[in-house]
Amino acid sequence: MRKLEIETSVAKFQMAVSHLLLTLSNVMELLWDHTFGKQEHQDLVICRPMAIVEHDEEETALESGWLALDHPLNGKEVFYQSRSTRVNLDRYKPRFSKYEYEGKKIGYKIIDASEMVNLLSLPYIYKKYMKRKKFCEDYDPFGHYHQRDQFMIFYLGTADNIVGFTKQKRYSYGEDHNIDIDDIDTMQCSGVESVLHANTIPISAETLDIEMMWAAESRIPYYYLGSGYEQSSEYKASWQGFQWWTGTEWSTNKSQYRRLCNRDSRLTDFSSLGKFSLTRNKT
Repeated sequence: MRKLEIETSVAKFQMAVSHLLLTLSNVMELLWDHTFGKQEHQDLVICRPMAIVEHDEEETALESGWLALDHPLNGKEVFYQSRSTRVNLDRYKPRFSKYEYEGKKIGYKIIDASEMVNLLSLPYIYKKYMKRKKFCEDYDPFGHYHQRDQFMIFYLGTADNIVGFTKQKRYSYGEDHNIDIDDIDTMQCSGVESVLHANTIPISAETLDIEMMWAAESRIPYYYLGSGYEQSSEYKASWQGFQWWTGTEWSTNKSQYRRLCNRDSRLTDFSSLGKFSLTRNKT
């Protein structure tokens, strides 16, 4: 029985590698960031897979779990591979009947990623949010803008009372659509991603629901939610139509996703890390 489990794990791993290479062999330039490793007392390699994606292959990249990194590498936009998450908007249903905070309606508007962001004090809102959530600021989301970037701003009552925002990325269809990202309309997107959000009041669930409602009404097929790691990412599975990338397929198994997120947070040392694998570990 143990031999069968090992053979099955190996077969799954080989299938994952074959799937990845088949998808990318004639499409992307692969980049491997060999970040960390151990070999004296355990066999462990931490390597970040990245790729330079051609414009006409964005939809293919999305379907294989790739998303655009929010900062350039050597001056170029790169995509990264991770436990990506998304919501199939054909199955999406709003979680809220109305969007309010303390009796005031939550409104929204979309602006281009430009210097207007600073004039609207979004960096201040971001720093205040990170401090409230006790998150680490590992990069500056306002330090670089790509043509695909835009911001959805949320306000209470009047448009000048801004209480939060979401930075989004738009992804185009493949070569058959022949549309440049500069000219892309929301109804021509193969997907839109919520890169990060911040707010001064606790309205994250409501604003994310607004984002998905907007995307569904714009006939966008998928709304991407970035990577899904640790307990802070469990909430992403709260929406109907949720999917997560296993490395070989988009799974709808919410229980397994939540189990993996909890396992991520339990891990505290590298000695345990080398024992974990999605294909063979079920604890």
